[in-house]
Amino acid sequence: MNKYCLPIRSATMSGVLEEIRRHNAYDFFEVWLDYIADLDEIFVGKLAQRLGGKLVVVFRRQNLEPMHMAPGRRMDILQVLDQTPVLVDLDLATQKRELDYIGSEGLKIQTIVSHHDYHKTPSDAMLQGIVADMEKYKPAVYKIATMCKSKVDALLLLNLLLFLKSKKRRFIVLGMGKEGVITRVFGTLWGNELVFAPETRAKQSAPGQLTRAQMKQIMRVLEG
Repeated sequence: MNKYCLPIRSATMSGVLEEIRRHNAYDFFEVWLDYIADLDEIFVGKLAQRLGGKLVVVFRRQNLEPMHMAPGRRMDILQVLDQTPVLVDLDLATQKRELDYIGSEGLKIQTIVSHHDYHKTPSDAMLQGIVADMEKYKPAVYKIATMCKSKVDALLLLNLLLFLKSKKRRFIVLGMGKEGVITRVFGTLWGNELVFAPETRAKQSAPGQLTRAQMKQIMRVLEG
C-alpha cells in the first residue's frame, strides 16, 4: 500500500494544525519544525500524541540551509519524542550531534537517517559508503535524496534502492530534479517507505516532487 506523506512548512503552530485538518486523507504528515516561529515543546508533544506513527519530524531547512533552532532546543524536542512512534528525520552530514545524542542518552526514537545532496548524485561506491556510515546509527529507515542531472544518476539511485530492498531494509530513495522524477515513480512501485507528495506543486519541499493527485493517477495506471 502506498503511504502518502504531506510536507508541511508553516510559520505557525496553528498553520500546521490547519494543514493537517484540511488534508486528513494523507497517511503521514512531515512537519518542518525549524520554520515554526512560535514552536514550543508542548506543541510537539501534543502533535506526537495526536498523530502517533503518522508524524514525521524534520529539524533541517530546505537546501540544508543553517537551522535557526538552537541545538539545546533540538535536544529538548528529542527528549519529548523519546519512546513515541514518531519518525524523526536526521541528516547524516549536518545532524550527527542529534544522532549521537540519541545514542548517548539511550533514547528510543524511530529515526530516518538521511543523506541529502542538492547538487549531484554521488558515485555508486560513494552511495554504498554513505549507507555504511548510516548503519552505526541503526536507523528505522534509510533515506537517500540526491539531485539527478542525468538518467544515469536516476539508475544509480534505483540500483541502490534494490540493494537496500535485498537487505530487507526500510528505505526512501529519491532523485531530485527533472531527471529524478522517474525514481519517485519506481521508488513507489518498488517499496519506498513514504511517498512525499504535496497537494500542489507550489508546496513542494524538494525539486521534482509530484503532487498526490499525479502520483495516484500514475499508480492507478501502473498497478492496474
